[in-house]
Order: sequence, then C-alpha cells, then structure tokens
Amino acid sequence: MNPTVVDNAAASLSPQVLKGQLIKRNALEHDYVPFFGSSEWSRFDPFHPSVLAAKYKRSYRPFLLGARGSQSLTHFFVMQSVNPQLKNKKAVVFVSPQWFTPKGEDPNAFSFYYSTLQTTNWIKQQNGSKMDRYAAYRLLQMPSGNSDKVIAGALARIAAGLKPTTSQMLYVNLRNRILLNEDQIFSRYRIPLNNEETIDKNEELLPAQYNYQKLDQLAGKIGAEKNVFK
Repeated sequence: MNPTVVDNAAASLSPQVLKGQLIKRNALEHDYVPFFGSSEWSRFDPFHPSVLAAKYKRSYRPFLLGARGSQSLTHFFVMQSVNPQLKNKKAVVFVSPQWFTPKGEDPNAFSFYYSTLQTTNWIKQQNGSKMDRYAAYRLLQMPSGNSDKVIAGALARIAAGLKPTTSQMLYVNLRNRILLNEDQIFSRYRIPLNNEETIDKNEELLPAQYNYQKLDQLAGKIGAEKNVFK
C-alpha cells in the first residue's frame, strides 16, 4: 500500500478508517502504534501524541483509532479486525469517564461506527469463550447487531454458547469476502483531508529539543491560558 495513504490515515480520525481493515493492518505491521480513544484525539495541541511523536522523531507513529462517541464496545470489534497485528505488540488505550455508564455505549454512536466487516471477521475467529458470548449478547442489544437477520441469528447462537450453523457460516464467509474486496478497492479513496498541517503548526510551539522541564512549563502556560474558570 502507498505509504502516503497510511500516513494520511494515521491522524485522519476517519470513521471509514476505523471501520475498515486493510489500512489499519498495513499500518500496524510497520512502525505505527494503535492509540484507542474517543473525542480527545480531535483536540490537537502541542501535547497531542501525534505532535510529540512527529516533533521528536520517535521510533513510532501513533495511529489514532476512535473519535467522538466511540467507546469500549466499538473498540472491542476494532481490535478483532487487527488481532494478528496486535499480538505481542504495544497499544495505548485512552479511557474516558463517560465510558462507564449503567446503560453502556449509546446505540446511535455505536451504529455510526459499526462495521459489518469487523463483525464477520470476529464471527469467523471467535471460539465461544465467555468474552465472545458476552460480546455477541451486547451486539444483539444494538440495532446494528440486528440489521442483518442471518448475522443476528449467528450472534444469538454464539451468545447462547453454540456454534453458528453451517449455512450461517457460509453466509458470514461470503459477506466477509465481499466486504474485504470493497475495503481493498475503496478504503484508500475515502480518507478525508488529514491533520498534518495542524500537527505541523503545533510542532512549532514545542522546544527544539526534548526537555521535560520546558515541556512542563509550556503545558502549565497553555493550561492557564485555556482555563475557562478564571
């Protein structure tokens, strides 16, 4: 894959990148580290992980996964799509307080980031573990999980501790192949304008050389300027 496509995708915060597979897998097979989170990734300032990594030429580049409204259930299925690339690797998870609510993830937000490609990938590789059964149960509580009757039937069997039927798996495999082909064809063309210019501007505000004390002072100054409670 063209490295420019991956570079653009890394900080694009694009829902299409989050829901796809090809670009994420390609990035994580190289020098990118997945950063799972939500709306905080859109707040670009000098201390954003993408800015710091670019400024100080770190040995990795953050691959931002998540945006406003993406929570733990969304990220569970995102992770399933890159399981081979995550094995024995490092990842960063930025946990937001709003993830911990009695009713769990908002169904509308989940639907926005829902990916049938990721669901079919997961169904193919799940093994009926307690985690898999609970994931199927939670997905069935979302409108997205019931949007395809055959997939919903497979999820119901997984939630009950049963394997999907042969006909269900034939359908899941077919849908997965079709969606993978679509991802390979269209994913590189769906990336919006990236945030490289914003990253470059914020780099200019940082000290030329990494210095913890100077960075701490700068963070305090920026924080004081943005303090809305003054």
